[in-house]
Amino acid sequence: MSKPDTVSVQYLRVRVFDYTFADLPSGTFVPALKLPMGSVLIAAFNLVEIPSNAGTSDVLDIGTAAAPASFLDNNDFKTAAKTAFTALGGPFAQGLRLGVTRTAVGTSATAGRGCVVVQYVVKGTADEVYG
Repeated sequence: MSKPDTVSVQYLRVRVFDYTFADLPSGTFVPALKLPMGSVLIAAFNLVEIPSNAGTSDVLDIGTAAAPASFLDNNDFKTAAKTAFTALGGPFAQGLRLGVTRTAVGTSATAGRGCVVVQYVVKGTADEVYG
């Protein structure tokens, strides 16, 4: 009888960044999540739980400092909704540092809450090995 191949199994990892309107000053890139080297995004989304009540408009961009809207561009912070990232990817050789940039127009918000959820694996790691 032949020996079965060794199989590595990796658990899905999840990171969550909770935010409120007060945590995100308009026009400022706010660092949110840092993922390790070799990370591969499996799924990611922004969830607006309580909509912003800013005057005219209120949108969120999610990306890196170099490309602030690279994963989500102009996501409406005034509407309660779950919005998937428009791009995934990896493995990220230097890791991945995600941040949120809010652009509010009109009267200042007094409400608004949500979270960014990122599901990922790290290439080259194993939580269990079978075989």
